[in-house]
Amino acid sequence: MVAVVLMLAGRVALAQERVAVLLSERGGHYSEFLDAFYRALADPVLAGRPLTIVELTTVPERAGDPRLAGVSALVAVGVQAMRSAAARDDLPPTLNVLVPRASYERTVAESGRHRARAQFSAIYLDQPLSRQLGLIRLVLPGKRRVAVLLGPDSSFFLPRLRAAVARTGLELISDEVSAEFELIPALSQLLGGADLLLALPDSVVFTRESARSILLTAYRYQKPMFGFSQAYVNAGALAAVFSTPAQIARQTVEMLRAQPNARQTLPLALYPTHFSVSVNRAVARALAIDPPADGALHAALASETDSD
Repeated sequence: MVAVVLMLAGRVALAQERVAVLLSERGGHYSEFLDAFYRALADPVLAGRPLTIVELTTVPERAGDPRLAGVSALVAVGVQAMRSAAARDDLPPTLNVLVPRASYERTVAESGRHRARAQFSAIYLDQPLSRQLGLIRLVLPGKRRVAVLLGPDSSFFLPRLRAAVARTGLELISDEVSAEFELIPALSQLLGGADLLLALPDSVVFTRESARSILLTAYRYQKPMFGFSQAYVNAGALAAVFSTPAQIARQTVEMLRAQPNARQTLPLALYPTHFSVSVNRAVARALAIDPPADGALHAALASETDSD
């Protein structure tokens, strides 16, 4: 009888370790994250408490929805999923992933949330400024003047950006725009006095429509651009440090398995711990730049301590 009770108790404990995953939409980076999430759960290297995944297509209308039974945490994948989860105060602790820091901060501010941030946390999609500036120093030693064009989403970074640049001994040259038609005139003025352009995620400045024009403008001024994704490097940026959906998925599993009390709290929002570095060697040759190998750049950045 005791054995049966223990066995049933174990089954209940396992059933309670459930994590709900809400995708902003199917396909693209969101499905890539979900596939990698399942792979990470099955990776013996990431051993820990077992987790059962419940896939959601929409946020349940009420906390008593059977799909949330025993769910200890909700993983909201993408900005749309995050905003849907933010509208509710009765959901399990929510970890938002594949979201830029600017979007997370704005959602927290605009949602009027009553829950502590430890119950509505995030793994940011973007990289810490110290890591991005570290890449610049490694790839372009001796270059100091960093141009940054900010928009409505990224303008709140300015005080933090100034502090980060000051710590590295670099010099910041920045401007702000509020509409796409202002981009190229502002960018042209910035690049005239800068050594390079640093791109930060922003829904007005760096879009699919504007990317080509910005890259062409930077190339016309012979100023290298540091992007924030592999796609930008492929399109013509000199280099980027970024985290893939698979890397974010792995960190998500590590975090969830490390939390013995996920029902009560999550770690405060943080930057990715796993990241990649990519350099466009053709662009480097065209600009007469000889950067270290990608692996060497990654090792150097991984050894540094993030300060923002």
